[in-house]
Amino acid sequence: MAGEKTLRILSLLPAATEIVYSLGLEKYLVGGYSGRRVFHIKEGLLRKLRPNLILTQDLCEVCAVGFNQVKKAARALKSSNQELRIISLEPQSVEDILQNILTVGKATGSRQQAQKVVINLKKRIENCKLQVENFTKPKVCVVEWLDPLMIAGHWVPEMVGLAGGENLIAKPGQKSKILTLHQIVASKPDILIISPCAFDIDRTIIEKELISKIGNALGEAARIVIVDGNSYMTRPGPRIVDGIEILAEILHPDIFPRKYTKKDWVEFK
Repeated sequence: MAGEKTLRILSLLPAATEIVYSLGLEKYLVGGYSGRRVFHIKEGLLRKLRPNLILTQDLCEVCAVGFNQVKKAARALKSSNQELRIISLEPQSVEDILQNILTVGKATGSRQQAQKVVINLKKRIENCKLQVENFTKPKVCVVEWLDPLMIAGHWVPEMVGLAGGENLIAKPGQKSKILTLHQIVASKPDILIISPCAFDIDRTIIEKELISKIGNALGEAARIVIVDGNSYMTRPGPRIVDGIEILAEILHPDIFPRKYTKKDWVEFK
């Protein structure tokens, strides 16, 4: 394990970069991606950066450079840097995301700080869960992509449940999947969450014609709410807990006074 004083961290996905920041290790980043997605890695640049810890993923080839590509690019570096470690973060659930924080904490000699971060996040999750457990659960459908239509999977259905909703179609841990507008309408959601992967609110609203098409098919029976999916729904880092709190505000406004802004979520009208 690399000692904290010698850490040189290369994060190849935004969620991992946020984990590094949550542990107070940002000064050890030799490369950290927080917004733009990375699809290719250059061996020459890798040798120049000389990382001894690379954080990557193999969950989604659309989201960031994959684990196998990183391993291939790192072979030349490993011959001259025997301390190099590559950690692939593969969360399928909220608990997996919390465990990833502990994994990075262990790998960086920051186990105690990671435990503090996770304890605080778990307290916030439990607060949401306890406040909504005796209330009616609105039926929720979360759209992760608009063309083609995709329903959010992995940890998102669990987020909806923790926020006091009944997630429709997708089950916790299942992959996101393509479906038809008819299938969404047939599920009869009370609330439709639009949170496209890698899109913030402003970028999502550009697709208002596609959203309006869904809204017209649903009629007035369902609320449509846009959430910053890039920050709070599809990025498996510490802000997933903010996402749970945002969903709780949307699903149970009588219980949770709004604290997040219109940059975080907004009603679509």
